Amino acid sequence: MKIKLSLITIQMCAFVAFAAQNTKIEEIKIKDSALLEESLSSSKSTINVEEKVVSSMNDALDKEFYVEFKKSSSYASEPYIRGRGNKGVPVFIEGMRLNAGHDDSTNLFSMTDVSEIEVYRGANGAKLGMGAMSGAVVVKYKEPEFNSTQDFKVSGFLNGKYEFLSNDGYTSSIGTSLYNNLINVSLSAGMSDFDNYEDGNSDEILHSEYETQNYNGSFAIKTGDDSYIYTRYTKDKADSQDPYTRWFNATNGFWTYTDRPNDEAKTYFIGYREDEIAGGFTNFDVQYFNNRSHYDLNTKREATISEQQELFRNSTTEGIKISVDKELGNHYLSLAGTYSDMDITNGVRSYNYNTKTWGSWMSAFGITGGGIETYNLSLADDIHYDKLFFNLAAGYEYAKRDVTSNINTNKYINDGLIPTALLGEIVKENTNEKDNLVSLSATVGYEVSTAFIPYLKLSNATRTPYFNEQYGNNPSNGSQIPNQDLENEKVYGIDIGADGQIGKAYYTSALYYQEYKDYIELVNTGYKTTANLPIKQFVNLDEASIYGAELMLGYELFDDIYAEASYTYTRGKNKDDNTPLAYITPQKVTLSLSQKKAKGLSWKIEEELVDNQDKISSINGEKATSGYGLTNASIGYGFTNFGIFKTANISFELNNILDKNYREHLSKASSTAYYLPNEAGINGALAINLKF
Repeated sequence: MKIKLSLITIQMCAFVAFAAQNTKIEEIKIKDSALLEESLSSSKSTINVEEKVVSSMNDALDKEFYVEFKKSSSYASEPYIRGRGNKGVPVFIEGMRLNAGHDDSTNLFSMTDVSEIEVYRGANGAKLGMGAMSGAVVVKYKEPEFNSTQDFKVSGFLNGKYEFLSNDGYTSSIGTSLYNNLINVSLSAGMSDFDNYEDGNSDEILHSEYETQNYNGSFAIKTGDDSYIYTRYTKDKADSQDPYTRWFNATNGFWTYTDRPNDEAKTYFIGYREDEIAGGFTNFDVQYFNNRSHYDLNTKREATISEQQELFRNSTTEGIKISVDKELGNHYLSLAGTYSDMDITNGVRSYNYNTKTWGSWMSAFGITGGGIETYNLSLADDIHYDKLFFNLAAGYEYAKRDVTSNINTNKYINDGLIPTALLGEIVKENTNEKDNLVSLSATVGYEVSTAFIPYLKLSNATRTPYFNEQYGNNPSNGSQIPNQDLENEKVYGIDIGADGQIGKAYYTSALYYQEYKDYIELVNTGYKTTANLPIKQFVNLDEASIYGAELMLGYELFDDIYAEASYTYTRGKNKDDNTPLAYITPQKVTLSLSQKKAKGLSWKIEEELVDNQDKISSINGEKATSGYGLTNASIGYGFTNFGIFKTANISFELNNILDKNYREHLSKASSTAYYLPNEAGINGALAINLKF
């Protein structure tokens, strides 16, 4: 177990363990419910991250009880809500959806200058467009600050966080703004660097190290009392490895793993915002976005000559989003339109051990390139009549997909790796599809009393297949074949629940059921290769379902001291075969006792209890996991007017105090993997957040 505590590093640390979460309830406001910070009756929760020190989006969402994470490394991790990861929970940066055509990591994008994160639960195609099958995440940057005079002012922040014991590394960020009554110039940067971590048995987990860097700059000009023009540039870089892909290649006698040495994204935003425009419309926002991303997925060997194969994927995304609101009596209308165009190219090359040189770059087996172009229009209406409330939304989306196939039919046929019965599935066929997608949602609720506010929500969503689901194949050994005829996946959802407060007790709850049509799942074809490997393929299941429960309840024991408990339960079923769906999280209970104060002393003691999960889909490489319990604790103190700083927050936390050895169920592992790493053992963190 590693213990490194240098004074210089500690002085860089920052983390606000107990800043209260200031979760906004926009669609449904519960009267006199000061204790209930989070309401499941609202389709989204807004998380304020300005007072936190977070290194990534997943770090910011870590304490949301209904959010889990599906990951293949500490860095390559994706939000998981109601049974789905990024194949059902799209991520947006402002108005731009990330990786609409391919499920690459969204954790590359930093949180250095982010103000808040909106988290949606359930099908939300009507508000966010295709892909929002079981939830969504929307990241929003800080608004520019202006002074009332021509005199310039300076503000900024300094964050740092140092982790030690089983997880050794740091995260730091710094930012400053120069502004007066007309302009605002803001610059910020951040970095993180983590070594391989150790599990509860003090065993080092190979290839779990990673480092990131990010840079952020924005410029805004005030054009009126309530309007401004802005531009923003961000650059994010990451160097990581993937411990869950480590496996032993019996053919050459080496362990191999995935290396991601140069993931990089450059993003530009230009926009105009005005609080109120002609006709009584409010919150007018028009934004142009442009992103250039590069992902590496290299296969390396644990050998003197480590090179084996290099693969990259480049993507460009650009578009425009316009949104505006309008209040009409008891109605609050929101209208938004988005155009987006994403294009993907790739390349692959192999290392020649005889000549000790790299081969030429060529298009990867699957696709030469592809694009997805969408036009989306959505309208939502919040309606309040005394104690009765509604939220109605409708969305239309036109989606066009063009993909150039690079399926190597000759290699399958000439090598004779797969049975003749499957050769008809392997065709070199381009995709040129146009879809008209319609989504609706309706929420209705009634405040019987502050103690009982029941609600009902109906909604639907659709998603087109990712390129790798249609064209993913493995011609070298025939273990996966493509399916270029995949249909769009559709979901119809229902939520039933209630919120309320009784004296100092409060609760929020949701029971949900999601019925899927043409659910896209990786299955066993029933055939084997000549090397006796099972042949897999992504197919449409006629019917599948995901259902579960979310519950949080609490009680204010004393002023600012709360006892809380949360519970999540999720089940997924392949109705075609009456078998479990892949990667469904086990049920979880979290118990906590805390003092929540924005300033002054805050602390928390927490117990996480996670059930075992043996309802698995083995063909997807899913492994059964045992249940476990984790004990965590943290303490922090918030200062105001601390020397030259407006605020200062310092905190210390200790996670997995009992040094349990455990494995999270959603950690992805290849079905050929011989290496199933456990999570980090006891881990400490010391941090500080300063604002000036």
